[in-house]
Parts: sequence; C-alpha cells; structure tokens
Amino acid sequence: MPSSTTSPQAKQLTYYTSPYSPYCHRVHIALEEANVKVSTCEIDLRPGCKPAWFQKVNPMGTVPAFAYGGPLVPPDQPSPMSLKLAESVVLIEFIADLCPEAGLRPKDPELLARARLFITLSHDNLHHAFRGFFFRGERIESVLPSLEAFQALLAPSGYAIGPWSMADVVVAPMIVRFMRLAGYEIGKYPMGEGKRLLKTLGEPRFARFMQYYQSLWERPSVRATWDEHTNVKMWRIHPNVTRSTSATGH
Repeated sequence: MPSSTTSPQAKQLTYYTSPYSPYCHRVHIALEEANVKVSTCEIDLRPGCKPAWFQKVNPMGTVPAFAYGGPLVPPDQPSPMSLKLAESVVLIEFIADLCPEAGLRPKDPELLARARLFITLSHDNLHHAFRGFFFRGERIESVLPSLEAFQALLAPSGYAIGPWSMADVVVAPMIVRFMRLAGYEIGKYPMGEGKRLLKTLGEPRFARFMQYYQSLWERPSVRATWDEHTNVKMWRIHPNVTRSTSATGH
C-alpha cells in the first residue's frame, strides 16, 4: 500500500522502491532528511515477479525510480505526463534541488566538490569490499584493504566531508549493511568471518571508520529508514549471498 510523509514540494511524487536495496535506502534517507511527501510503491524484484507496467516508469527495470508531477494516479498506472527519473544519485540530487533547505547539497563550492569526489572515489572501495565479502565469500584479509582505503577518504572528524551532506546519504546504506549483516553472519564467507570482521574493525587502526559508522547509525534519518527485521529476513534468502554447506568455519 502507498505510504506518505509530510512534504514541502508542490507536485506529486511517486517513489518506486525495494525494501532491501541499498540504492533505494539512499533515496529513502534523502526523502526523510528533506521531509518530502511521497506515495511509495514497492516493486518485487524476484525473477518473474516484476510487474510489466513498471517498464513505463523505468525501461531499465531497476529501482529506485520516481514519477514526478502529472495527475494524481495509482502507482501502477503511471501517467505519461509525469517526469520519470531513475538512478539513486540522480534522485538524491533531484531531492536536494527540490528542497535546498534540507542541506543535502553543500552551498560552499569547495565542499560540494569534495562531496562529489567522495561519492566517486568511495564507490569502488565500498562495493569491492561488500561484493567480495558477502557475494564472493572472501575472507576479511581480502576486503580490509578496501575498507582502509575508504577510511582514508573520510574527513578527520564528523561526517564524510565534515558536515552532513549527500555524500553520507550515498554511503550510509552500504556501511550499515556491512556492520549489521556481518553481525548475523549473513554472506557467502565462512561462518565466523562476520564476527571476526567486526572484531578487527574494533581495533585502533579502524578508529575513524568506526566513529563514522557510529555517527551514521545515530543519524535519525538512517535509523528511521532501516528495517533490520526485513533486511535480515530478505538477505538470508538472497541467492547471491546464500552460503554453501562447504563454507564453514574452522
């Protein structure tokens, strides 16, 4: 069923999402920060379950996606008069433009450039580590260098570039999943590696990484948009992270 929050913008906004997608979580955080009114429509991404009508929203078939403006219609009947948008970073910047008072886009040109550079550089580090650990089942020794490289991108204190910005919105979902799913030993890595990862991240050499994670975890918009029960349930049965019977600890 569609859901709504309070909003400053004049035109209707329909948000197509999936509850366990980190890319959708990015957009959900931005919407929460900006207090934007949306109608939410969840898309079932399982093979054979995605509705045919969704191609009218996004021909690529991916979420998150927006239908903005046009007449108020049911989410499964998108109007040809509405603007169709996709790709999480594009949607975040769109929200930042709609609601500049939310502070997602830094007003200072130098900070804005740093935020965009951080988003670009952090992507490969975080995604390499996440896919290596959870999808390919690599041990922590293979993913720690990527997490160290990510840590090196962080400002000395505060959030990613110091003040909160869209840079934090982009990376928060992946950091949260790294920490929360590892605690449940979800992933293709050998059983026990999740707890070993968390123990290693607690060492002094990862102090800045853990400070940053704690700042994200305490951010109201991040906590309000993180459904631990649903994510644990869905990631446990995700075919790309299901552990084989041979992937056991020693």
